Amino acid sequence: MKIVIIEDERDLGVLMRNFLIRQLNIKTPEGLVLVVASLSEGLDCVRDQSPDWVFIDNNLPDGKGVEAIRQIREAHPAKRAKVVMMSAMTNLKEEAFRNGADFFLDKPISFVEVKNIFTKHANEL
Repeated sequence: MKIVIIEDERDLGVLMRNFLIRQLNIKTPEGLVLVVASLSEGLDCVRDQSPDWVFIDNNLPDGKGVEAIRQIREAHPAKRAKVVMMSAMTNLKEEAFRNGADFFLDKPISFVEVKNIFTKHANEL
């Protein structure tokens, strides 16, 4: 499984990465969890890695994550990655879903909610 986390709060990105590796028992080389701190890096990773899951923050140094969801979807249309929008701005939830997000996580992130998302989709993993 490949996961890309686009999060400029480096500590949160690393915590999420470590949590997902442990919870999902991800092993390299076939498994990969990348953390990047900018939208441009994130979109490059999505294009290069064709991830199964993308976690994206909204307020990034070089753009808005909610506006990039469509670009993530267009990167690999045949392989539909699950996109999880993360933001403290709950008023973005509807826009995120309209743009193609599969899930919306309120910040501060609850790792219980992250685990629940994967539990609901365990048959796809």
